[in-house]
Amino acid sequence: MRKGIALVLALLFLLQTTCVVVGQESEETPKQCDLKFDGDLANQSVHFQTDLGPRIPGSSASSALRESIKSNLTGWHITESTHHSYGMTLTNLYATWNKGEGSTVILAAHYDTRHKAERDWNESRRDDPIDGANDGASGVAVLLEIARLIPQMNLTHEVMLFFTDGEDQGDDAETYTLGAKAWAENLSQEEADEIESFILVDMVGDAHLTLRKTLEGNLDLWNRTEEVILSIDEICGLVDSSYFDFDGFDLIIDDHVHAHNLGIPSIDIIDTRYGENAGFLQGHWHTHNDTDDKVSAESLQTVGYILEYGLMNGTWLSVRTTSVQAADSDADGVNDTEDKCPDTFGGNNDGCPPSKQTSGIASQDADELIIGAMLISCVILVLANFAWIIYAEKRGEG
Repeated sequence: MRKGIALVLALLFLLQTTCVVVGQESEETPKQCDLKFDGDLANQSVHFQTDLGPRIPGSSASSALRESIKSNLTGWHITESTHHSYGMTLTNLYATWNKGEGSTVILAAHYDTRHKAERDWNESRRDDPIDGANDGASGVAVLLEIARLIPQMNLTHEVMLFFTDGEDQGDDAETYTLGAKAWAENLSQEEADEIESFILVDMVGDAHLTLRKTLEGNLDLWNRTEEVILSIDEICGLVDSSYFDFDGFDLIIDDHVHAHNLGIPSIDIIDTRYGENAGFLQGHWHTHNDTDDKVSAESLQTVGYILEYGLMNGTWLSVRTTSVQAADSDADGVNDTEDKCPDTFGGNNDGCPPSKQTSGIASQDADELIIGAMLISCVILVLANFAWIIYAEKRGEG
């Protein structure tokens, strides 16, 4: 009987140790937090771009920027496409890594700058083109710094950097986003179906960075992006996530809309409030104050971290599968943004869908439930073995 008790105690100790180890492994699901995005390097790119002057489609500054982009993308597969629209010659630039390998994730930004400053305080300068430090250069700078890091990430899928032309030349909804529109019109549905996600970055350099979800856009992809933002804050401890308004929505027409209309899961990461305490599409937007001194290396790094973390941890993959239910909800009118957010374009977000900030907490709760179930299973296993040993001892004594 003493040998049996000793065996039970040894077994209890062994199983308890095993359960603790298993529980710890489950709690510590590895996330890649070794982020290397360099905001200072990105900010240097902003200065370089603005020194070229306004990058209006067809201008020498536009051509010089494209040549510079290509020279910085050694090892990438580079292509260009030329389009004619509203009297302008537009040139889209595409850089692809891991071409032909798995699903495609597109990271996009427009490289053209506004041809006029219609919102400038000085009426005499409203017809002059702007520097576009934030509205143009910031998105390009983020993509170029990400391009420096992607070859080190050992990704197993295709990544395309899409530099769009003619995004900011319009006067109404029809004459904006011309480069992205031309790209979409020349894309077959089969090609569109091979694109897993479309992540647009625009106006992301504001020293007073304030981001929120934008519509149109794929809500599942936004939920994932919010989890990335929370992870960078809570798991990596790198950036305070207070720059992101988890409750707000903005309705914005941008390059991502054309991908969205083709059924490609798409979002627009954009700061629509340019400057301290600026309102929706106010502040320095479309004025001659859009200069490189208003752009912050810290803000560029914050947005760069989002893209880098998302790529390293597969955030932008397998989105179509998880978006099926959301699409069904849209068909039923559950997520009808026109009904729920009729005033969003003007900055009034009353009645918009609630925050998805709790998604990260829900994920954590699910992990804790799994760990709890595993521990309960271990306890049951221990008790069952204990009962069996006692039963066997009694049989031996009888």
